Amino acid sequence: MINQHMVRTYRGFTLDPFQQEAVAYIDKNQSVLVAAPTGVGKTLVADYVIEKIYNEGGRVVYTAPIKALSNQKFKEFKAHVGEEAVGILTGDVVINPDAPILIMTTEIFRNMLQESPERVGDVRYVIFDEIHYIDDPQRGSVWEESLIFMPNTMRFLGLSATIPNVDQLANWIEDIQGQAVQIVTASERVVPLRHALFEQSLGITTMGRIKKKHRRYRGIPRHVLLSEDLVKPTTHLDLIDKIKDGYLPCLFFTFSRRKCESNALELGEYHDFLNGEQKRQVKEIIEKITDRYPDLKSERWPSLRRLLMKGIAYHHAGMLPILKDIVEELFTHRLISVLYCTETFAVGLNFPCKTVCFDSSTKWDGVSFRPISNREYFQMAGRAGRRGIDTEGFVFTIVDLSYFDPSEFPSMKEQEIEPLQSQFALTYNSILNLIKNYEEEDIYRILGQNFATYQAFAEQEAVLTEMEMIQEELEKYSAHLQKKSGPDIFGKLIRRKLQIEAQLHNEYNKRTKRRLKKDIRGINRRLEGILHKNLPHVDQRTLRRERRIYRRLLARYERLIVREGELDPHEKYIQEFLDKKALLEALGYLEDDELTAAGELASQIHGHELLVTEMFMEGMFHDYSVPELNAICVSIGYEPRKNEIRIKHKIDMSGILRIWHFITKMEQRFIGYPTAQFNDHVAALAYRWTNGESFASLLEDAAIDEGDLVFAFRRGIDLLRQLRNATIEDPVLNGKLRECIAKMDRDEVSIWL
Repeated sequence: MINQHMVRTYRGFTLDPFQQEAVAYIDKNQSVLVAAPTGVGKTLVADYVIEKIYNEGGRVVYTAPIKALSNQKFKEFKAHVGEEAVGILTGDVVINPDAPILIMTTEIFRNMLQESPERVGDVRYVIFDEIHYIDDPQRGSVWEESLIFMPNTMRFLGLSATIPNVDQLANWIEDIQGQAVQIVTASERVVPLRHALFEQSLGITTMGRIKKKHRRYRGIPRHVLLSEDLVKPTTHLDLIDKIKDGYLPCLFFTFSRRKCESNALELGEYHDFLNGEQKRQVKEIIEKITDRYPDLKSERWPSLRRLLMKGIAYHHAGMLPILKDIVEELFTHRLISVLYCTETFAVGLNFPCKTVCFDSSTKWDGVSFRPISNREYFQMAGRAGRRGIDTEGFVFTIVDLSYFDPSEFPSMKEQEIEPLQSQFALTYNSILNLIKNYEEEDIYRILGQNFATYQAFAEQEAVLTEMEMIQEELEKYSAHLQKKSGPDIFGKLIRRKLQIEAQLHNEYNKRTKRRLKKDIRGINRRLEGILHKNLPHVDQRTLRRERRIYRRLLARYERLIVREGELDPHEKYIQEFLDKKALLEALGYLEDDELTAAGELASQIHGHELLVTEMFMEGMFHDYSVPELNAICVSIGYEPRKNEIRIKHKIDMSGILRIWHFITKMEQRFIGYPTAQFNDHVAALAYRWTNGESFASLLEDAAIDEGDLVFAFRRGIDLLRQLRNATIEDPVLNGKLRECIAKMDRDEVSIWL
């Protein structure tokens, strides 16, 4: 039972102090930001809000960064309060959209606030799960825009992993919302974590011991270390052998899909963790889930099934959704002892275990290999330690002495988790909706409300304060010049030097370049002269010491002046807005600050809106057949994986490619970089799928993982739904788009909730 005055228990759980503090604020109808380590029970606060508002007859929205988390919450609440009370909107799934409890991705909530705010006008509370995603480079803007456009009649609950600048985030939200935001933090884990490294010759060990042993081999090339058997590479099997007695179940984070699978298969050759009764339970759960998919075909399934019967599994985004469902269900029932997974398994999904292992401290981020950050490390490591089962959780990271670099490891200290940094960016869709819904004065105000601008102004204040302190230090060297030169002679000279250096960088005339270099030398001599005039009679030793101090102060002052000049993101976003607006005007989406028919359509498309709108205006969605249209929609915005082979097809896409090249040139001219993407690598498969081919047949020719193919098809369905909703007044096209969706959204590609 929920006691509205003093909550001690909820759903049979005794609430921790931070949970009690959070629900007390919620009972007072206040907005709350909860920052606590992964796995301590933040989602229980979200459940409390949802149940409370529902019981009071109100509406509540729960948003999450990934569809898997939204789907999980939808299933949970359906079971808890009944199917009629819960709806879900994730772009590719729409069920019961007018329900009092709405589960959705954060993108959908942002879109509603911009395009149809009346649909969420009566919502009392919004829950932003994993709100630290605000600094995700691709999608962080969505959180910022949601908070900026959210009416101040709504209250919100933000759930975040531990972040050092939680106060700054809360203060920014207070500023834009005009309402108090209560901060609730928890630093202590209910089940404490023990962190260690593992190297096969040293066993479970520390960084100090690893460094000590590594010093013996400094300077010896890797191939020599290995060929002469001085160092043996440490493998996942070495670590599992060490921890198999007493440390399982274990999540083994592996930053490569292929390695996830090969490691699991390799472990299966040596170990079987299940007894006869557990094998019977595994078989029963598998049969129960696969009954829903009688025609399940996947190259992975036979070998994965054999692994599951041994208590071993793998989990990554390239798998069919049903295979991931089976793995997750078995893990929940404690029938998997070792699960090799990629980091997506750590986002939101609640799958605690006794031990977390890392097979590497670096990962590929799409551009290069880089060390994982402390935040990423703790997002994954936080899964270790099951409440009520374990007294402590264990985290082990493999070290290979043959290519060891201590700088490539996170500090493993929770107090050193990196602060959130805004990743705000303006989309064409956002600009069109701003122009559609706001006056010019309000638009400029809104452009200054993002978290990036707030952070920059905060840093600017700190920079100015430090500049004042250095200025005071420097003034003792220029006291004799004050009357002649006025205050801050150093700032004037340094700014002039920076100005000349910028001119020099862009100058091609040799004579002018010589003159500019001479001017810079003159300023440097003048700065050096100030010191000497201030210290005319000191000995050489004192002069050297003072010169070092003086030069360090000047160098620091120069860096601060440069940084201060960079800190005006408001101007940056206004310029970006004006550049993109000029492009939209040139394309005919805007006339006299009013949206044209093309602009109206683009304002309802999220992602690659220019390409989609231009295709629509040229009648392409009317002209292409249903299978061709599905092939095209799957290609819009498709990002092939590295070295992915394009599958040939016979669809004439010359018109689309002409539009794509045109948009790319226009973007290059107006904003300096292209955003439109069109890659027809899997168009042939979408065409065949629409014509009724089986998924197993497609996989024979697929050059990508089966899960990626499902994801590509679902992205296509999402775009088709957006188009259908944006062209509701065209019954012919609407009927065609419905047929496209129906033929794409079937069998393995469908989502079962």
